Amino acid sequence: MKITLLAIILFLLPSFIASQDLMDYSIIKTNSGEIRVPGNWTPLNMVHESGQTYLRNDEGVIIAVAQNLKKSYPFYKANQSDFENLKAFYKWDSDFRKKNNFKTQKLKENSDLEFIIWKYKDKLDNVFLFGSSEKTFFSFLIYTNRWKESKKIQFLENLYQLNK
Repeated sequence: MKITLLAIILFLLPSFIASQDLMDYSIIKTNSGEIRVPGNWTPLNMVHESGQTYLRNDEGVIIAVAQNLKKSYPFYKANQSDFENLKAFYKWDSDFRKKNNFKTQKLKENSDLEFIIWKYKDKLDNVFLFGSSEKTFFSFLIYTNRWKESKKIQFLENLYQLNK
């Protein structure tokens, strides 16, 4: 009897756990779909030219999220790999920051998962993750000094994996 009950529990428990979604998400509509952001975020504004939606949480952390079609960018080349186009995206945006006298720094890149994490500093550190999906680029930004850089990177990577 004990073995049968234990076997039933062990058999059903993974299915029960997998079916539970205990995380709260904020759903953000983008130019090319929706982005799920873990936690409760209040929309602040949307910049239509870039497709970025800015949000703030209860800690006062500000993020921006965008998802745009790859072909809408001037540097996009259909004959290049997704990661080559992603590197062009990074170069295009970081060069813009440099021309405006901001110092930029690449923090991490992963060609297998197709993302680049980088930052530039104005009043606060702006840490970005640029990522790629089949037809779109993701641009995620954290603008705060309330979180350590390692927490920002972890948040961005989790956000990307959730939406890729």
